[in-house]
Amino acid sequence: MATASYKCPSCGAGLMFDPALQKIKCDFCLSEFTIADLEDYNSRLTDQAEQQTDVPADAAEHLVAYHCDSCGAEVVTEETTSATFCYYCHNPVLLTGRLSGQYRPQKVIPFAIDKDKAVEIFRQWAGKRRYVPRDFTSSSQLEKITGLYLPHWMADYRADIDYAGKGVNRRVWMSGNTEYTEHQEFTIARQGSIDVDHVHEIAFKKIDKQLLDSITPYDESKAVDFSLAYLSGFFAEKYDILQPEIQPVVEERVWRYATTLVQETIGAYSSVDMEKTDVRLSAKGWHYALLPAWIMTYLYRGKVFVYAINGQTGKIHGALPVDRKRLSLTSVIMAAVIFVLLILGGLFIW
Repeated sequence: MATASYKCPSCGAGLMFDPALQKIKCDFCLSEFTIADLEDYNSRLTDQAEQQTDVPADAAEHLVAYHCDSCGAEVVTEETTSATFCYYCHNPVLLTGRLSGQYRPQKVIPFAIDKDKAVEIFRQWAGKRRYVPRDFTSSSQLEKITGLYLPHWMADYRADIDYAGKGVNRRVWMSGNTEYTEHQEFTIARQGSIDVDHVHEIAFKKIDKQLLDSITPYDESKAVDFSLAYLSGFFAEKYDILQPEIQPVVEERVWRYATTLVQETIGAYSSVDMEKTDVRLSAKGWHYALLPAWIMTYLYRGKVFVYAINGQTGKIHGALPVDRKRLSLTSVIMAAVIFVLLILGGLFIW
């Protein structure tokens, strides 16, 4: 498997994407580059190499990459991993074979939160909870937090609506000894189209879907065309759930959203009799996209706890462990204080 990395045009060191700058940065010479500048630079290098060596077009892609030139080590990863680090020299490494063809994403939402900010978010969140283990927010534990691009299928749909029916309002009141009933009927007709865009669903089996759903939503309007450069300095996975498996889930969500919007326009009646409630869905397009998350695991008493932070918004979720010893000690202290107060109260009474 070919490994790849972007090199600094100024000094040749490995480059990483900086979420705060939204640029590629060299930590060695402190140079900064936009994605467009770096892509243009690498494109020119590729063109020059093709002219000099007359290599096939399908091999040219690897001319802007390297097999860990810094140390020559072999990179070993999970079969779904597409971006990682060299275990020996710690340079960012992209596995280009897993980011090409059908596995090349069309869209990516770049990280907007860097590691320091993610650690700060986690500390503040965990600090508000009592009775967590003392090492839960230790430096050695927080060092494990990992920036990870997770694969999603993202779809744009159109829902064609054709509703027809009748709404009835009834009002009954008394005036003297006479009961009056007012009966009003209204024609309900709703025709038109609703665009439901950027509906995404996780396409990766190895992480808890409920956990990731809990850190949504993302601002999908910030999605950009995919570039390998966004992955530099982060981990990334390729999808292992195919789009046809995701499609029924996405269409159910689109249908529920569209029908809810239509229902809101109908309003409230005493009773509603619908003769027609047709909703026809048509896909405008599907995209394979990578969305950012900070992931951390914590092993406590044989149980693994997993935490996720939205790499764009900072929303965090996860179940917290409870230190039973601390909880028990607090309970004992509280019981002792109450006992002493009761004793003192009894002395004052007597």
